[in-house]
Parts: sequence; structure tokens; C-alpha cells
Amino acid sequence: MGNKTENRECIIMRIDHPVEEGKSLVYGSLDGPENSVYCRGRLKGGKKVINLPVEWVELVRPGSVTVSITPVGSFQDIIIKGVSDNQVKLEARPGVPIDCHYFVIGERQDVPRLEVVQNGIIT
Repeated sequence: MGNKTENRECIIMRIDHPVEEGKSLVYGSLDGPENSVYCRGRLKGGKKVINLPVEWVELVRPGSVTVSITPVGSFQDIIIKGVSDNQVKLEARPGVPIDCHYFVIGERQDVPRLEVVQNGIIT
């Protein structure tokens, strides 16, 4: 599975890379009711495709990807045309080049889903 280090402030884990043999991934934890991975960045210069990390092909549960877009500079009427082939395809108003920040999150499929509410208390 992997190694993890935790304290009350954060969890850092190291897991085998699901695609590149002999490598590992080191991830920090974003707290929430599921085990997920995310990527974020900026898309500009007329590009309309967000390429997701290669490891997401094996790491992310199909159908679980959610995308948030923040336009930069002006209203661009950006929509998500689809998520497939490890890419997010965008479209904007005709004649307007896309310039946006993105945040993409997907649920991990290599670990069991969390049982969020459990009996007992932590002391």
C-alpha cells in the first residue's frame, strides 16, 4: 500500500507509482470525506485541454473527476466539454482565448472508500 506520516496538522504519504516502475509518489493530504487526489494550475495561450497527471489513469476512480474553473481577466463563458483520455476538454465563447486557473479533484480507486462517521471517540 504505502507509508504514511501523520500528526494533528497533516498527513504525508508515499505510495508506489501506479504507472512508472521503480518510482514512488509523495502526497500531502487534503482533508475531506473521501480519499482523493488533485491537481491545479493555469491554462492560457489559446489552449483548451487540461492534461491530467499520468498516474491518474490507474489512481482515480472513473467518473469521479470534478473540475473547477476560475477565468482570468474577463468573462469567457468557459464550459467543461468533457473528461476523457486523462484530459479535461474546455470550450469558451467564440473568439475569446481561454485564460483560467483550474482545480481538478478525483477520488482514489486504489484504497477502500472511507466510512466517514464511526462509533467511538478519540482521546
